[in-house]
Amino acid sequence: MKKLIALFVTIAFVLTISGVAFAAGYNVPLEYTRKKGYPSGPHGDYADTTNKCKDCHAVHLAQGTWRLLRDNTRATACDACHGTGGLSTLIITTNPEGHTMGYSGTAPDDAGTAWSTTSFGCMDCHSPHDNNTVVLTGKTTSKLLKVDPDPGEALYWTGTGDESEWCSDCHSANYGLHTAAKTVGGATRYGHDCSTDGMTIVGAWPVVNPGDNVNKGPTCKQCHLSSDYPHSQGGTTSRDMLKDTLGSGTPATLLDDVCNDCHNTATLP
Repeated sequence: MKKLIALFVTIAFVLTISGVAFAAGYNVPLEYTRKKGYPSGPHGDYADTTNKCKDCHAVHLAQGTWRLLRDNTRATACDACHGTGGLSTLIITTNPEGHTMGYSGTAPDDAGTAWSTTSFGCMDCHSPHDNNTVVLTGKTTSKLLKVDPDPGEALYWTGTGDESEWCSDCHSANYGLHTAAKTVGGATRYGHDCSTDGMTIVGAWPVVNPGDNVNKGPTCKQCHLSSDYPHSQGGTTSRDMLKDTLGSGTPATLLDDVCNDCHNTATLP
């Protein structure tokens, strides 16, 4: 009887210690969600029968100071899994030619109520908990994109639409026709045509003629489709996430090199 009681006490002690350890630290990175076969990993689908929060957060023994995550800043909060040497889909964020993590300021060429943040990070565009996300037109998944990355802006993006419209929520002055006047920095400014329609290809060249009410300029991606767009260039490539030179296999380093992708110099006036 005494041996049986001692056995029960030992089991209870082990379970107690295990419970403390379980509650204190993180899950072994992604192992819990992978073994359980959760389709969204630690992002979303939380229930009282899951234990996914601990993939990213530790209640008592957190390694980082930012929201009990594994790192210390908002800009590096996702690096444990998505940074260099991570355990999941890698997103290169260290190259300055991209949406640079840690950037402070306003979105370039915002023509509405300027977006601002103390430290730009993944969570400005993405909702890591899959809360209030949007599936853009033509896409099959939300990629955890927030339905409203810039709550103060509503010039073009209405919460539904395609990728170019979504980008315009922060980069509103870079969207629309070249005849559309926008106020940037207190002055009236105009920009290159950019639309959701994209350009029509005739022969080997895109038709760039916004006056015909059909071709209203490229989508964001038709000019800015670099190797790891929109996160970074992912290597020694062009500036401002501009795409590599059409068909040459050589990175575009000067603006003419990019313009010539669409504007056939032989037909220019």
